[in-house]
Amino acid sequence: MLQACSLHPQAGDSAAMPRFATPLPIPPVLEPMRSDEHGEYYEIETRESTARILPGRQTMIRGYNGIFPGPTIRALRGRATHVRFTNKLPTPVVTHLHGGHTPSDSDGWPTDVILPAGYPVRATSMQMDHTRDVGSMARPSSSMYEHNYTYPNDRRATTLWYHDHAMGATGQNVYMGLAGFYLIEDEEERSLPLPRGHYDIPLMLCVRQFNDNGSFRYNPHGHAGAEGDVILVNGAPWPALQVERRKYRFRILNASNATTFTLALSSAVPFVQIATDGGLIARPVEVPSIPMAMAERVEVVIDFSAYAAGDSVVLRNTEKQGPLGEIMRFDVTGPTVSDHGQVPDRLNAIETLTRELAVRTRTFTFGPRPELKSHFPPIYWAINGSRFDPEHAQATPRLGDVEIWRFVYEKSLWRQTHPPHIHLVNFQILDRNGQAPRDYERGWKDTLRLDSGDDVRVIMRFDGYRGRYLMHCHNLEHEDYDMMMRFDVV
Repeated sequence: MLQACSLHPQAGDSAAMPRFATPLPIPPVLEPMRSDEHGEYYEIETRESTARILPGRQTMIRGYNGIFPGPTIRALRGRATHVRFTNKLPTPVVTHLHGGHTPSDSDGWPTDVILPAGYPVRATSMQMDHTRDVGSMARPSSSMYEHNYTYPNDRRATTLWYHDHAMGATGQNVYMGLAGFYLIEDEEERSLPLPRGHYDIPLMLCVRQFNDNGSFRYNPHGHAGAEGDVILVNGAPWPALQVERRKYRFRILNASNATTFTLALSSAVPFVQIATDGGLIARPVEVPSIPMAMAERVEVVIDFSAYAAGDSVVLRNTEKQGPLGEIMRFDVTGPTVSDHGQVPDRLNAIETLTRELAVRTRTFTFGPRPELKSHFPPIYWAINGSRFDPEHAQATPRLGDVEIWRFVYEKSLWRQTHPPHIHLVNFQILDRNGQAPRDYERGWKDTLRLDSGDDVRVIMRFDGYRGRYLMHCHNLEHEDYDMMMRFDVV
């Protein structure tokens, strides 16, 4: 029986699964089909395939180009990326570039679905709340079975990711594999003496649960959130990475549906953090641990030259015990590399948005509706007491305006993290519960951690594009069950 205050999935036989026995896989970088003066052009299919995730078993996945994680796209600031997504799955999909500064028609509106080939236009089998008229809400993309997205890449270098955003089906689609890295580079960042090439490694963290035959066991616990008892990094359970005695840059993404992490090293050596969701921070900062809600990204540099050859260091999740308290292991090899880069004292020039610039403040409360003590989970999840209405905007910021948005987590029996994510714009955290933002959450962000009782204010400028966009909770099952709101930039 699930407890009302939290989710604790049973470990099953995962506790007996060998850890640190699988080499860390690195997602392949996708090559463009062609390039011209307008940018790079890619083609990606969403399709089912099998992957060897657990020893001796095959797992059916939904993958971009049939792999999990999907292929990494590397983009250059100032060069547009054009991606044609074709749907070969038996379910509708939508693609969202998380953290992207994109025109509205390429943002991945949840009802602008790409249908499977031969699928009826009324999307009656979309996995949505049974109380809705799905067919009336689904808006197939112009070609129905494929869609062209354009990403201008006109903002700073950063670590983004792309994932499914289909109305009512996001949770299951992402759980089954529809997620991949999208890395934007620029000349300013390339000029810094940071680790690069093989020493610049993306790490997609998530938890999953499996059936005995190796298939994913997607259990959203009603709609409280799908967790798991196996930690995957880049699609591999508890992997190990051989590292040289030098500095490495790690781009870490929490791609879980409903699981938070607090990262720390087993050696108790602090991380050198260099970036948040929106790219490089102004100066590097040493932090002993880093909490991460779902969809947040953080970039750190770890210097393995301080360890001896043969040493091992475990990346831990201090929020959990047992197998879920360990994420992956670094195995140190070889002599110290004498020239392995430096982390400069200054990384990036960041404009500071001040309260005086804001033309208005809006408040958004997150919580269940209705909250019935005898019912778990709640009937739906709400923002300002309302469920998602794709036809109605709850906020209409003007293009160019600076606004403060206040996020309040109503104290509740259901003590789950609600990570607000704002499409289109990056924001800066002004304060958390009346205090200055923590070291690890300074700089530009697009998602933040909101725990029970939290009251957080952020500030942002709505620039670049007019149109309809989303703000929502990034617990994917909360998102699927209405914890979204529409805002229109006018």
